[in-house]
Amino acid sequence: MDWKRLVSGTLFFFILFLSVGSSSPPDDMEQLIDAFRRAGGRSETAVLHHGNRTRNPLPREEVGDLARRLSRELGLKPARRTESRHGHRWTATGKWGRNLTVRLNVINDRADLRKNRPYISVSLTGRGHPDRKWSHLRNRLEKVLAANGISPQIQFSIQGSGPMAGSNPEEAVRRVLKRLNAREIEGMRTDRTTSISAFSPALRGGLETKGGTMNVQVAARMDRNGERLILTLGTPIITIEY
Repeated sequence: MDWKRLVSGTLFFFILFLSVGSSSPPDDMEQLIDAFRRAGGRSETAVLHHGNRTRNPLPREEVGDLARRLSRELGLKPARRTESRHGHRWTATGKWGRNLTVRLNVINDRADLRKNRPYISVSLTGRGHPDRKWSHLRNRLEKVLAANGISPQIQFSIQGSGPMAGSNPEEAVRRVLKRLNAREIEGMRTDRTTSISAFSPALRGGLETKGGTMNVQVAARMDRNGERLILTLGTPIITIEY
């Protein structure tokens, strides 16, 4: 073998190694979407939700400034303030594109204190099947939160119709858990509904419960007429009604 062929072959394998190493594995959200699809589900609604307090206490007069800044940086309408016995709340809504609704809540539940860590909630709700752009949406949300002293705590849920042929809620849930190689931590079962919290080594993080760490929740139920199976997945938990 002459030296030109040797160099050419070495370069080929080096480039191949770099291309393989640079491809990132699917994130938790992508894995959940894939498991939903492979289980025969047809997506109708997807929700990205953040809920957490600010890292540091803020003077109460600055909480409104934070709400207005977040609403502006998230491209929402101006935040409106309301008061109740639970404290002060600033709410703002808006659209990211045609089918995605964004809602912001900034809650100062201890307005009597000079300083407090307000609770920040942001939800992104979309219709239809979530695609790759959702990873970019999540990154956009995380950057805005982090820049304003808020540690992102992102939860993702997907819901839609499950396969009806030869299926029931328990079977539908088990099918998804098998796709994720997940083991049950705790569950709730009725005649029409099965909801299981589980741990999957394929997903990151998790929540500590009495039964152990869980990082995925899967629920399925039959509608009142027994004509439609509603399938819902969430990581680490489901954040929409099921």
